[in-house]
Amino acid sequence: MGHLHQDTQKLVARVRRLKGQLEGVERMLSEQEDCYAILQNVAACRGALNSLTRELIHEHIEHHLLGAEGVTDSVRLASQEVQAIINSYLK
Repeated sequence: MGHLHQDTQKLVARVRRLKGQLEGVERMLSEQEDCYAILQNVAACRGALNSLTRELIHEHIEHHLLGAEGVTDSVRLASQEVQAIINSYLK
């Protein structure tokens, strides 16, 4: 059993929404819809995927680093710094 998320159903729902968005992009491409609208939907997909990725990485850090027995203050600080970098990179 994975350790990543206490409420896996929320993550699965996010993946399903993302899948629906991607299917929408596929449909738009097949129907040769306006480029601007397609690009907007692609950007929304990228944002949704980045958000999901960010959450999974944060939970991994919290479980393996911050949740470890005997975690030090320097590890806590480094973990917070890495999470801040991830937040700025995966907007």
